[in-house]
Amino acid sequence: MALPALADEPKVAVQAEVVHALVAGNTIDPPTLKAMQEALGKKVKYGSLKRLSDAKLNLTSQPTPLKLPNGVDASFAVEGIKDDVATIRVKVPPADATYKLGKKGSLYVQAGAHEGGDLWLVLSPAK
Repeated sequence: MALPALADEPKVAVQAEVVHALVAGNTIDPPTLKAMQEALGKKVKYGSLKRLSDAKLNLTSQPTPLKLPNGVDASFAVEGIKDDVATIRVKVPPADATYKLGKKGSLYVQAGAHEGGDLWLVLSPAK
């Protein structure tokens, strides 16, 4: 019985931003977070969004960890790819969910409270 080659393992490169969101204020830093403010505006009207970190992650089926500033350990793993759309499992304890990420757009995953506001993970296809 032949073992599948590791080259067959699904790999997805994503840009992972950690964003601190506050209802108060009116600062969008960097300005590219305006799209996030508009996307989330239907649920919560955040006045201030500030990027705390930005990393390129190469995701595979093995969980890739990311330490968040609120002490939470998030992790990401690829569950599969079909028609250029990746299914990504995102664990931000206690939450554990799967999301679909295509070649365009971003995923917004709430990552808990932080310094009077909320932390969000923004996952986008890596450029």
